[in-house]
Order: sequence, then C-alpha cells, then structure tokens
Amino acid sequence: MRVVHQFAPPMSAMIASVPGVTSADHMPLERRWDLPVDADVVFVLHGEGDNRDVGGIPRPAGWPGSVKLVQIASSGIDDYPEWLFEAPMVASAAGTTAKPIAEYAMAVMLAHAKRLAEMTMQAGDIWPPREALMARPLATLEGRTLGLLGLGQIACQLARYAAAFDMKIIATRRSDAPSPDANVRLVPLAELAARADHLVIAAPIGDSTRGLIDAGLLRSMKADAHIVNIARGAIIDEAALKAEFEAGRLWASLDVTEPEPLPAGHWLIGHPRARVTPHMSWSSTETPRRIFERLGENLRRLQAGDPLIGQVKG
Repeated sequence: MRVVHQFAPPMSAMIASVPGVTSADHMPLERRWDLPVDADVVFVLHGEGDNRDVGGIPRPAGWPGSVKLVQIASSGIDDYPEWLFEAPMVASAAGTTAKPIAEYAMAVMLAHAKRLAEMTMQAGDIWPPREALMARPLATLEGRTLGLLGLGQIACQLARYAAAFDMKIIATRRSDAPSPDANVRLVPLAELAARADHLVIAAPIGDSTRGLIDAGLLRSMKADAHIVNIARGAIIDEAALKAEFEAGRLWASLDVTEPEPLPAGHWLIGHPRARVTPHMSWSSTETPRRIFERLGENLRRLQAGDPLIGQVKG
C-alpha cells in the first residue's frame, strides 16, 4: 500500500513502518493540491492564509485514480476542494484536537471571568487600594451558564471540564439526537442565546450555520455575555457584533475570524471588548501524535475492511 503524505518529511519512515505500507512519500505543501492518482492513500493538510480559498483549485487529471482513502488532518472539512470527496473514502481527524480546543475555551472563559488582562500588573503600576479591589470583585464560573452551539466531540469535552467548575450547561445541536451527557440539557437556539453567560460556538460551518449568530440573536443575549468562537469566523455576523460592541454590549474571545488571517489594522485586532488569537486553539504537544495515530489506525482499518474513524464519505 503506497501512502503519499504532507506531514514533515521525516514522518515518511514512521508511516512506512505501519504494517501493510510498502512506501510512504512526502509531498511538499506548495504542491498540496496536485495530488497523485497512483497512490492508495493520500494524507492532506488544509490550506492556510492565502491558500485557504480552495474554490478554484483544479481537479488533478484522472482523480481519484487508484486512491482508496483520503485522510485529512483537521476536524473541519470546509477547507478542502469539493473534488477531494470524490475519492471512495474520506476520513477527518475529528476528535484528535478536542482536548486542547476545550482547554482553550476554558482558559479564555477563566481569563474573562478573572479579568486577567486587567489584573496583571505591569512595570510602573501601583498596587491598587483594597477598597478598589473590593468594589469590583472578580467573577466566577461556578453557577454560570455555559451555552454550547454544537455538541460534537469538542463541545462534549468542554462540557466535562465545565461540569467540574459547577457550571450550568445547555446546548443546541443540529440533530434530534438526545444529549450524550447527563450534565448537558438541550434547548432551542433562542433560549441558548438568551441564557448563556458564556456562549461557545463549536458547530461546523455550512449553509445552516453561516451567519447564524446574527444581529437579532446577539441583541437577545445578556449585555455582559461572553462569546467564544473556536469553530469558524463566518458563523458570526461580524458587522452585527461590531454594532453590539459599539453599544457597550457583549465580549468575545475569537480563535477564528472571517477573513482569516485578519488583515493588518482590522478593527477586531486590539478591540477592548475582543480577544483575538491566530487560530491556535488546536495546538498542543500531543496534537501531531494524535493525528499520526489516527492515520495509522485508519490505515489498519482500511486493510481490514473495518469502518474508519472520522469517516465522512464512503
């Protein structure tokens, strides 16, 4: 079985060590969409920066050829050309980054509640008088309501962390399936927005979610509610969010934006009501290992004829 991958070149030897793999060849990222049609398995990374727009990427001649499986390295499947899914089987890396992303969401919720940016003393600062500190006590997560838009693996992991902080947890999900967690109560979207102290967006992007967090929904939220977006920037109506900020309402911690990356001087960067990070919530020392293990396990399952983990087609 021949595997072509877009990991770092040294990973070829590790992939070649997987039983049943006869060769593992590295493909440079600058040619990421010039995919081979004579491989059995192709491992691909999504585009970044100017390469994130995949709308006009031409289909390789003869695609998919002998390719049996395309393993993609991310949970989201929106940053890949449509023709990629013509392969007989496609699997995502869903779940491999659930823990670091959930940790990120907890971190920014805690940082917001504890006003860490404001509280951190800088050189030249004077210790504030006790009266001033007592007049503005720090907030807590205990008893506050966490609203989850989406209830996939990331949101479920976050719910487990939030339960340890004694938060109340509600969620809205696309499907009619019951909540997989006894601590999470499903509610309609309007109720989710109205009740959430921290609204975490963890839903996939699509026709039903693009612009879903619109002006009406934002207006219905508590004035001091905190929005955390670890999904896709386009789920939030940016103009509507800006209007709420200008009215002195809402706060946001955004690891994803639209566009991405943000151009220099964009109004969100440095805005006093927003904290923007460069799409790094997935990052962890454990992430490469988990993704490589997912690839290895799916190679094993492919050869055994077993269902793939994270299978999105086939």
